[in-house]
Amino acid sequence: MARTRSNINALSHLLGDCDVPIFVLDPQRRFVYGNAACFAWLQVEPRSLVGKRCDYHSGLPGEPEQRSLNGLCPPPEVFLGRDGRGQIAWPRRDGTGERRSARFLSLGSAADDKACGVLVLVDGSETSPAAESPFQAASGEDRHATLRQVLSELGKRFHLDQVIGQHPAITRAREIIRLAAETDSRTLVIGPPGSGREHVARAVHYGGGHRDAAPLAPLACNLLDAELLNQTIASFAASCAELQVEHPGTLLLLEVDRLSSDAQAALAGILSIRELDLRTVATARHSLIDLAAKDQFRRDLAFALSTLEIVLPPLSQRRDDIPLLAQYFLERENAIGGKQLSSLAEQAIEHLLLHAWPGNLDELAACIATACRRAPGPQVTVADLPEQLQLAAQAASRPRKKAESIQLDLFLEEVEQELFRRALQRSKGNKAKVARLLGITRSRAVRRLQHFKMGTDDPPPMPDQPG
Repeated sequence: MARTRSNINALSHLLGDCDVPIFVLDPQRRFVYGNAACFAWLQVEPRSLVGKRCDYHSGLPGEPEQRSLNGLCPPPEVFLGRDGRGQIAWPRRDGTGERRSARFLSLGSAADDKACGVLVLVDGSETSPAAESPFQAASGEDRHATLRQVLSELGKRFHLDQVIGQHPAITRAREIIRLAAETDSRTLVIGPPGSGREHVARAVHYGGGHRDAAPLAPLACNLLDAELLNQTIASFAASCAELQVEHPGTLLLLEVDRLSSDAQAALAGILSIRELDLRTVATARHSLIDLAAKDQFRRDLAFALSTLEIVLPPLSQRRDDIPLLAQYFLERENAIGGKQLSSLAEQAIEHLLLHAWPGNLDELAACIATACRRAPGPQVTVADLPEQLQLAAQAASRPRKKAESIQLDLFLEEVEQELFRRALQRSKGNKAKVARLLGITRSRAVRRLQHFKMGTDDPPPMPDQPG
């Protein structure tokens, strides 16, 4: 035992004198050791890290200290006995993030499918972002690093999965959200169900740091008539006046395009009162101005509520964003703790790209949550996806049969031939009985039988006699 302890102390001194930052995580992802070079790089005291657990996700909302620790976590595969390379991150004192390449050495055996821990050797130089575009990344590890970069940029003002992506409409939405958060302009968030309209609307309200204390009143417009709307807004305005808030309170008008005509008139009258200091942020499935042009919404109210418009497109219109969004939802599951997953297999990503996503982001989030619960290994595979996604992918992979046109004359002739065949069988070849069964003259029956090459041993029929 003394010899073993001596060897451990010798190894500790050896690692401690190394100029390369080195740290060790145990199987539960707890930080158990760091050498002097590691703490010099991190610029923290050992007691602030030792014994703390890190999870594999890209800086999702949480305590700043925990977010920092998560940046040091290797991919889950390393904890299953598989060595590798990747990136780790740590925040600088100025608030920016620093990324470094690292080598991950599993302190165990891949044959046992488990590790006693992970030793991390950190490269000395800072790395560049994972990809030239912050939204284009091929592998799971690249998507992880890319997602960290994206969330770091978004997190400076607000944290929204709905605006992760490179689609032009999403790029524009991010810019308008920033503008709306900095002003008190009336804002309308347009998008289909499941696209995160309410989350974006709340981000507009809370995105400006000065508005944290300003009250917010969510109103379900499909449930309000004119009288209830007047009472609710009057009560909210009175509460804001009593609180003497520095900035105006916000009416969150959910699904305002479903507001009844009498309630629209009441709201238009309320918003025209100059002394009433209230801001509005509304959500809708369609542009109110477009609805007003079709006489489906009150025109003056449509313009009053639409000073700024934030448009969230359906997920089916921005499929290139799906891989990064899927990685985000996977790492959000990691943030809960317990099971840790690194990414989705490329074939699973292909299945996601084939799906229509009628439920948009909400459906994608639910799909990834289900797959994460099912996944036995560190990666989500096709077998872990919900059954409806697998069936949809199978159907999409099979070419559709071309619709065959119906040749009416040919179809009717085939029906007629079958009728003659049956009549011929019932009459035991008697042409006169065939004619009676089919309600036609004998001569016509004989001609049609000859046409169909049935009973051709008879002489040619005589012309039908008039009358």
